[in-house]
Amino acid sequence: MLGIPLILSTLSFLAGCDSPQERTISRSEYVEAYVAILRSREAAPDSAAAADSTRATLRRLELTIQDLQAFAERHTDDPGYLANVWAEIEDRLRNPESPDTAGAEG
Repeated sequence: MLGIPLILSTLSFLAGCDSPQERTISRSEYVEAYVAILRSREAAPDSAAAADSTRATLRRLELTIQDLQAFAERHTDDPGYLANVWAEIEDRLRNPESPDTAGAEG
C-alpha cells in the first residue's frame, strides 16, 4: 500500500517537531494533502529529504501533521470510511488526471 506505514511513522515523528493547534479538515483536504505528500516523497532521494518534502507540502497547503492526525482520529470508529478514504488516495495516485471523487465531506 504505497508505504503507508512509513508515511504514518514519518508523520508521527514530524508531529513531535511541531506544536501548532490542529483544525478540523475535510475529507477532500485530507485526500489532497496525502496525495501531495506521497507524490513529493517519491522524488526524494532519502528519508531526510522526504521529511523536508512533507513539511514543505504541509506548509504550502497550510496544514499541520496534527490536522491530518485529528482527521484520522475523528473517524477511528468507522474503519470502512477510512478504508474508502485511502482507496481514494491510491486511486488519485494511480490516475492523476481523474477528478476528485470525494463527494462526501467529513
